[in-house]
Amino acid sequence: MKTAVINLYQSFRPKRLLDSVTIIIMVLVVALLVSIGTIFSQLTFDIVDKQTQKRAIQTAKQIAGLLEREDFINTPRDLYSIAAFNDIIEMQTDVEDIIVTNRDGIIISHPDPQRIGTINSDPLAIRALKYGSDYSKRIVENGRQFIRGSVPLLEHNYRIIGMVSAGYPVESMRKVSDAYLEKIIFFIFVFITLGLVAAIFIAKGVKWVIFGLEPSEIAYMFQERSALLESIREGIISTGPDGRIKLVNEAAIKTLNLHNRKELEGNHLSYLFPDLDATHILTTGEPVSDREFILSGIPIIVNAEPVGNKHGLVVTFRKTKEIDIIARELSQVQTFSDMLRAQTHEYSNSLHTIVGLLQIGAYEDALDFIADETKGHRKLIRFLAENLPDRLLSSMIIGKCMYASEQKVELIIDPESRMIDLPDQLDRHTLTTVLGNVINNAIEAAVAGKAQPKVTIFMSDFGNDLIFEIEDSGDGIEEQLFERIFEKGVSTKGGGQRGYGLYLAKKAINTLGGTIEVEKGDEGGTRFEIIIAKKRYGS
Repeated sequence: MKTAVINLYQSFRPKRLLDSVTIIIMVLVVALLVSIGTIFSQLTFDIVDKQTQKRAIQTAKQIAGLLEREDFINTPRDLYSIAAFNDIIEMQTDVEDIIVTNRDGIIISHPDPQRIGTINSDPLAIRALKYGSDYSKRIVENGRQFIRGSVPLLEHNYRIIGMVSAGYPVESMRKVSDAYLEKIIFFIFVFITLGLVAAIFIAKGVKWVIFGLEPSEIAYMFQERSALLESIREGIISTGPDGRIKLVNEAAIKTLNLHNRKELEGNHLSYLFPDLDATHILTTGEPVSDREFILSGIPIIVNAEPVGNKHGLVVTFRKTKEIDIIARELSQVQTFSDMLRAQTHEYSNSLHTIVGLLQIGAYEDALDFIADETKGHRKLIRFLAENLPDRLLSSMIIGKCMYASEQKVELIIDPESRMIDLPDQLDRHTLTTVLGNVINNAIEAAVAGKAQPKVTIFMSDFGNDLIFEIEDSGDGIEEQLFERIFEKGVSTKGGGQRGYGLYLAKKAINTLGGTIEVEKGDEGGTRFEIIIAKKRYGS
């Protein structure tokens, strides 16, 4: 049964928001107008009823005045004269039911001649005959309803000598109330029509505000937004126009080491980011990109974007450590990619030469060529195995050698280099990020220089420090740039999207607790010196 009712509801339920809003508004308007119409109809009926009762009492008083002047009670009259008198009074007063009694309650005048001479059966007559009070009541006579008003009949000395009752039929009262009811019904239909027009305009206005979307589409978008926010690994915070936090995703809770959303929701954004001027961003609409903050002792990168015209802010943030891990992984991928590309290029040329020698039958020359080609590589591998046993660093050096060879740059590793005593706690990924960026920068500078392109690398682990020196044969750096070369966006090369390699290298070396310095090289180029203290890592 329940399933059948649900299916029936689904069949008749409006499919569009426009129809739903219109129907709801119309139901409310009709219910309201019908209720108001019913109340006003009842009020109108009550008002007409009360007015008729007052009118009946007033008419009875007028008749009583006439009877007092005519001395109707004390003067004997026949039935014909009484009926004529009643007709005259009815014509003058527009009353249909006149009853006159003496002080004993005996009826002297009545619309029904058979009732004349009988005793009035109205139990309330005592109020007029004994106490001289006016009263009105609704009665039924001969199948008809009357509203009757009764008053005492007095002599000149104010002695009660009888009672006069004047009655109006309820049908006449209903005609009056029905006339008012017709007007009420007419206005109800007018207002229902206006309500229908207003409902259509309101529904269209609602559709315009929500960009023409249906409720099901809005619900789906809400679910989609919630799933999207929770699937993003970055912390996301949304604020209202006043800068107070309205929405927080799960990643933000985890990043800030909080227990639930209530710790943030409702607070001003400055409570979380005191150095981020949310009011200024909302006022000017200027976004904030990649700004670093220390939040609860955690270094994070923050981005803030205004929503619409001062409608709020969306703030995204992530731990700097996570971004550095991604950068290192990308750096390693780039290193291996450069190494493979360089090896492919070199080996392709060598293979073409070997194939040519074999085709012409110069087998001895082919063997000599192979020996010469592999001699340098074997020598490099042997040197690194003996003096740089760390696999990650040695593979990075091999990749840079290949990349330099591809760029026609001679990459020389000082034969006195030695890097065996590496602390176990030293982050190899961060170290390769530093060296990789500096070596890449040196290779690019050597290629752009006027001298024979050459890069020299020296490594030493003697004493209490790890020392790396990378020197290129480029044209060098202007002295005014020495202090700013590690700033983001500062580069000696033209073009956009430059000046990030050394900036990232500086950030990485800071996390290792080391230093990086730049100076002029012995041959006019640039020398970078990286120093990392072993004591920091307990070595």
